[in-house]
Amino acid sequence: MYRLSKIIEELYQKYFLKAEKRGVRFNLDFPDVTRRIDRPSVVRKPLDLFVDGAIGRAEKEVSLSVAKDAVIVRDDGVALSPATVAEMSSEFDNIRVRSRVGFGTEVKILL
Repeated sequence: MYRLSKIIEELYQKYFLKAEKRGVRFNLDFPDVTRRIDRPSVVRKPLDLFVDGAIGRAEKEVSLSVAKDAVIVRDDGVALSPATVAEMSSEFDNIRVRSRVGFGTEVKILL
């Protein structure tokens, strides 16, 4: 078992300066720092990819939160095309992407 908080902490440290340089707030919402997962690679690789993209798209804010069944990355950038959403969703088996005008993009990485 691997601590999910360790993955998130490493990721936050990696992207905090990039977000700051772009003038984007990078927020965390992680209520249970003791949470453990069996397969860290299922979360680490897509999380790294999608946080990087979210910071690149965001206008003001990116949030990273942990829910009961998923890690969620949200940005307030422009909406993605349906083709891009479909491509992102098919890249990994455990990914759900939703993007809407006025709401930005939400990527759920299912645990």
